Amino acid sequence: MTRTTAPAGKKQALPAARSAASQADIHQSIYDAIVEHRLLPGTKLSEERVAELFNVSRTQVRGALQRLATEQLVTVIPNRGAFVTTPSAEEAHDVLSVRRTLEPAAVQRLIERISAGKAAGAVKQLRALVKREQQAHARGDRRQAVRLSGDFHVVLAELSGSTILARLMRELTPLTCLAILTFETPTAVACPNDEHALLLDAIEAGDVAGASRLMVEHLHHIEKALKLDAQEVQEVDLAEVLFG
Repeated sequence: MTRTTAPAGKKQALPAARSAASQADIHQSIYDAIVEHRLLPGTKLSEERVAELFNVSRTQVRGALQRLATEQLVTVIPNRGAFVTTPSAEEAHDVLSVRRTLEPAAVQRLIERISAGKAAGAVKQLRALVKREQQAHARGDRRQAVRLSGDFHVVLAELSGSTILARLMRELTPLTCLAILTFETPTAVACPNDEHALLLDAIEAGDVAGASRLMVEHLHHIEKALKLDAQEVQEVDLAEVLFG
């Protein structure tokens, strides 16, 4: 994977002065930038630059980066620094394969809970998310559309009633974002625009087999959109990405 450099002598501008952030704030800002496709795989996260942006010590930054490394969103390379993780083609396939195993189970559990009267407002809640996602697409707000697309899958898992499935989906969603960013053009959407709505129709109808099939097909469509050749990584302005 190649990296372009900024023009010689060009210094990135600092944002307006801000109050010191907590380690959790730093983690959340970088996490959000990855999930919303603002931080690209391979981007260097300089401790010095991040500390400057958040008005904190490098020790605090290091703690946030270590947490992100535990979540596999950041890769720390000795003597080189921390970088947004660039998954391999095999790892990208593995993430989608695991999701194809887990998410039909979440769909089945959700339908069973709805049938038992334990999740009466689930479909309404998910439809509201889909509507917001479609509105974001319509107004060209890609950042919001991508975030809502991931939220749909996480909320569905939460509504299934399984805390384990919900936790796993919260972990797999940003890893999926990294796979998409690495192997698909950055302008592409995370999920095909109408498939969430079709899946919800099957869930509302109580069609376990149909809904499970649609979920698997949906995740296959995401994987088929991946281009398993290296994408060029552009140098970014961390201030713009994290606070813009």
